[in-house]
Amino acid sequence: MIPLTTRSVPDAAVRFPREIAAAVTLPAACAALVAADPAALRPAAAIAVLTASAALATRLAIVEFLAAPGSPDPRAVRSFDPFSDPMPAGLQGVGPEPDRDRLRRAGERATAAWQFWRTDDPAPDTTVGAAGALSIGAWCAWALGSSARAETRARYALETRADDPLAGLVLRSVLARSAPTWERR
Repeated sequence: MIPLTTRSVPDAAVRFPREIAAAVTLPAACAALVAADPAALRPAAAIAVLTASAALATRLAIVEFLAAPGSPDPRAVRSFDPFSDPMPAGLQGVGPEPDRDRLRRAGERATAAWQFWRTDDPAPDTTVGAAGALSIGAWCAWALGSSARAETRARYALETRADDPLAGLVLRSVLARSAPTWERR
């Protein structure tokens, strides 16, 4: 009997389907998070955000995208490669200050994706993506200097999935009273 995990059998062509799905939906998720459209997050966009948030490599890419100055093209976002990419400076709150309205909108939409998961998502095993989306929302709140909102979102993300690394990092940063030190433009 083969144990049920996120990995398929070793000889299969697709070994990490969750990570592949996250990488494929990454550009759509980034576009949904920063769209100028004031409408609420639509179900298809919420699903893209939840799917892209299911892998830590794509979450780090989303954080890097959101922290980038200007308005980079969401279609150009690629997954973070821990073997060749430097740690995103924005993850630590350093570098040029990101667009505050863009971060606020992304944080609200990431949180809306988590709320969609709680109420309407029919997919059974999406807790990792839901926790990931809310941890992105927590990071956005932290990056804006809202430690109370960041702590609340991080705690909810950890309630959703106790081992979520980004939520844990945000919560530890808040509890340590670490704040971003963005360079003002």
